[in-house]
Amino acid sequence: MDDDLVLPSTPLEPGAGRGFWSTCLSRPKLGSMESPDFEPEAEALSAQSRARRAFAIIAASVAVITLTGVAYLHPSLPVSSAPSRVLAPQAEYQLLSVDFATSAAGWVVAGLAGGRYTVMGTTDAGRSWTRELAGPIADRATYLNFFDARDGVFALTGLRTVLYRTADGGRTWSSLVPSAPAADVLSISFADPGHGWLLVRAGPVLGPSGDLYRTADGGVTWADLGSPTGLSDQPFLVQFAGPNEGWLDSLNGGPYAYRSTDAGSTWTRVPLPAPPGGWRARGQFFVEASPTRGLGVVATVVNFPPSSGRHGVGATVLEYPPLTVRAFDGGVPVTYTYTTLIDKVASLGSAGGAGTTLPVAQVPAANQVELGSLDGGATWTVIAPPAAAGAVGYSDAQNWWWIGSGDWAASSNGGTTWTPYHNVGVIVPLPGSLQVLDADHAWFGAMAGSRPVLETTADGGIHWRAVILPPV
Repeated sequence: MDDDLVLPSTPLEPGAGRGFWSTCLSRPKLGSMESPDFEPEAEALSAQSRARRAFAIIAASVAVITLTGVAYLHPSLPVSSAPSRVLAPQAEYQLLSVDFATSAAGWVVAGLAGGRYTVMGTTDAGRSWTRELAGPIADRATYLNFFDARDGVFALTGLRTVLYRTADGGRTWSSLVPSAPAADVLSISFADPGHGWLLVRAGPVLGPSGDLYRTADGGVTWADLGSPTGLSDQPFLVQFAGPNEGWLDSLNGGPYAYRSTDAGSTWTRVPLPAPPGGWRARGQFFVEASPTRGLGVVATVVNFPPSSGRHGVGATVLEYPPLTVRAFDGGVPVTYTYTTLIDKVASLGSAGGAGTTLPVAQVPAANQVELGSLDGGATWTVIAPPAAAGAVGYSDAQNWWWIGSGDWAASSNGGTTWTPYHNVGVIVPLPGSLQVLDADHAWFGAMAGSRPVLETTADGGIHWRAVILPPV
């Protein structure tokens, strides 16, 4: 069993100064725990021990959150993203997830040194924080989703999947270990507190395998729905925007996405139109399809020729997310890890054999195409953000925000066209962290060097307030 802890609402008190936090914590009182599989000594640490442990999580988990486009075969040098304001000294850890249910109630997942995580919550728009969950993360991905200010789900995927639920805003949590899927859990998606899905991989690292499981009772019981894709296609990630409408990220034999309208029981292929000039190659198509709001969906297609070792050409997908590709550059095998979609995670690749780090570009790959739909995939339009770097959020299917390094822009037609830039003086958002709650309120996460920061607005993006997260 995991040694994750369900902490008894340990408050993280702010220190002196405007918006800054104390650099030491009192030892939490370890009372009755909701989780039966905790080790009290794992978290009953002194303030000095916490300070030593509060450093960045492994690079594979977080290099992903500072850049957004990596060139596919010929990446260029990275662009610096210096913060736009001076911040006070802050304990170092990585911000893995940000989720706000309202303008005041939100949660973050922090990645600590030694392969551990902690979940913190606020009910007063970031003025104070409570440490709610903690435990080992190892190489597992995290999933965080709050449906309102009370009901939420937190999960660790992988071979030892653990699911946590709360119905009181994070004050108490209950833990579940899904018993039905006995394989590697690739992704988790919940549409509401009761309806959720697990995509599992029982076969090899890659291959036409992957079964989908569904729960209607919050994760207590699961039903096996079988494989959602055809025999030649590989699903990697499932996302449900509602109890019936779902989409997949998958490696396919053609330019199409997978969609379900019956809660995952059946899946259909949705054809994707070719961009101007056609598809670059007739090999494999990696398709990422993400619902925005309502019937809105964004699809990113990465198209490359199949790998041919004899001739030193082509490419092979190794893993996702992030999308990791083994390619041949001048006949030399090279591994590239890069982003898909507008603002999903990106990472560094390393040259095969030599082990040197490849430079990262701030532009989309030449063979990457982004498409948007406002009618559930019936029709599509080629879209593009104002710039490659930055983050995108949606208040509804048509109204989008984009925030880059200090700049803000908006779209009222699902990303097809954008307003001119406006400088709002914020630092670079973490990809995927921008949450536009309504026309006035939004939150996003950022890293000021090694210091985690949140930014929020209450006037439609005109003015932003920085929230410095506490040490843990």
